[in-house]
Amino acid sequence: MSAGLFAGLAALAREEHALVTDERFDELAALNRRRDALMAALPASAPPEALDDLREAARLQGLVAAALREARADTAGELRRLRATRTGVQGYAAGAGAPAAASSFDAAG
Repeated sequence: MSAGLFAGLAALAREEHALVTDERFDELAALNRRRDALMAALPASAPPEALDDLREAARLQGLVAAALREARADTAGELRRLRATRTGVQGYAAGAGAPAAASSFDAAG
């Protein structure tokens, strides 16, 4: 029975890897709750027949961690680009004598 739980752990790791590589980050919280429940049900020590599943889960976790680091770096870069663009636009508006928060709509809409 407990070997099946470790197979489930490997299956969750495969699912997590697919979510991360597909950039479906919003689905990770639900997967983490399922993993927490599975982890709580695992025995204190793994039977020998669970070793392959544990190795696979660990391998996939390494890939997930690397993919998440890359996604975080990409997001940080995009935020820096957006911040620089916003600062540049504000500078142009100030130089043109326009208020920085001016709306493109007048009272007529």
